[in-house]
Amino acid sequence: MQLRFFKIYRENKLLLIFLISSFIISLVNFNIQTNFFGKYLLNNDGSSYHGILRSPPEVRMWKEAYKFKNDTNLKIIKDNEFKYHLLPSLNLGFVGKIFNINFFDKNNKIDIEGINYFFLTQLIFYFFSVILFYIKLLKIGIDRKVVNICVFFLLFEPTINQFNYTIFGETIFFSIILIIFSILIDLPKKNINYFFFGLLLGICYLQRSVAMLIIVIPIFVIFFKVTKKPIIKIIYLLTSYILVFMFLGFMNFNRVGIFYFLPTSTKHNLYVYLIPKIMGSTEKISENDAHQILNLKKENFIKIKKLELENEKDRFVLYDWQKKEAVDYIIDNKVRAFEVILKSSIYSMLLNPTEILFNRIKGKDYYKSILHKETIKYRIIYTLIIYILVLIGFVQSIRQKIILPHIFFLIGLSLFAVSSWVGYTRYFVPTLLTLSLYISYGTNFLINLINKKLR
Repeated sequence: MQLRFFKIYRENKLLLIFLISSFIISLVNFNIQTNFFGKYLLNNDGSSYHGILRSPPEVRMWKEAYKFKNDTNLKIIKDNEFKYHLLPSLNLGFVGKIFNINFFDKNNKIDIEGINYFFLTQLIFYFFSVILFYIKLLKIGIDRKVVNICVFFLLFEPTINQFNYTIFGETIFFSIILIIFSILIDLPKKNINYFFFGLLLGICYLQRSVAMLIIVIPIFVIFFKVTKKPIIKIIYLLTSYILVFMFLGFMNFNRVGIFYFLPTSTKHNLYVYLIPKIMGSTEKISENDAHQILNLKKENFIKIKKLELENEKDRFVLYDWQKKEAVDYIIDNKVRAFEVILKSSIYSMLLNPTEILFNRIKGKDYYKSILHKETIKYRIIYTLIIYILVLIGFVQSIRQKIILPHIFFLIGLSLFAVSSWVGYTRYFVPTLLTLSLYISYGTNFLINLINKKLR
């Protein structure tokens, strides 16, 4: 038994070193972040923001988690409009129940005492997913050097790991994606396991709705990779996946009388985020002016239809109108819309390893700050290095006829297709995660090339 332990240790020593190092760095980072930013800070205009919960989405999630913590009959799930993502605030609230996080003090100010318990929980879950991924990669005979590089990238790459000390839910989302990768590497043999796989894909969607198309890739993998009854396995997969959407749909129907399973934000996001960019570019006005024009049209529609926005059914009328207006505007301005979407998509690919830190330092002024402008050149250099490694890894994968990195890349494309038009660099990070094997093969190729030159 002791010999077996030492054998496992020798073979996986690097993994253990990586995990311990990453854990220590994370703990130090948690404490630094909460000590420096765990308080109210000031924007340039004198308004205040909480350093850890800087953005409106974070504050909203914090409030929802607080309600869930004090909720004994799941009213927050049953009685609230499904606007964004279902699970992130519930995960936070669940950890809050276990570790008794207060969320707010007696003056109704944000109280983050205990938030490190949540950061630690999601970090441990992420470590678990990385270890599982590591085991599955070695099981199918991937070069150990490539696997070690991949694990190093996943545990230390700053663009990915900066979310370990946020409540956004990205770290848990990344963990689920890595578990999905692990299952695709080593597909189960029993049909019933595909039912649970479908549930996991559904949970992935509940964590981040950008994963709505992710199921397409597992279906193709199962169809082409499984030799024994692949259709039956796909039916099991689809059944449980659809059940998740049915659960959402009937939950919403019981509350408001409308069956829907996509976040309502998907109905008005085009009107709120994309159309102002297209309108600004088409009509040669600023985005702020475009927003004002669109808001005025929205207010007029609300008055004409006599909508009461406290009523969810009335909000749906507004959402449907916004969606139709946005689609019609895009159709009428196809070329300009394509240009704007392409520009936003390319911008979203510009990596920002310090986004969370600098946002906390500068607050809402970050994107207009000198700090943002001065660091763009460094971000471009870093991004180019990463994409060069991706390109080399892509070429090496084709040369060596290795299919697995391409499967992960397709999952990345499905995530990118849904979210890239918004233009937020944060939304590209899950796609970066799916490129990890390309980066590993590219890095390994360069290391071997350098070693060969030095001999």
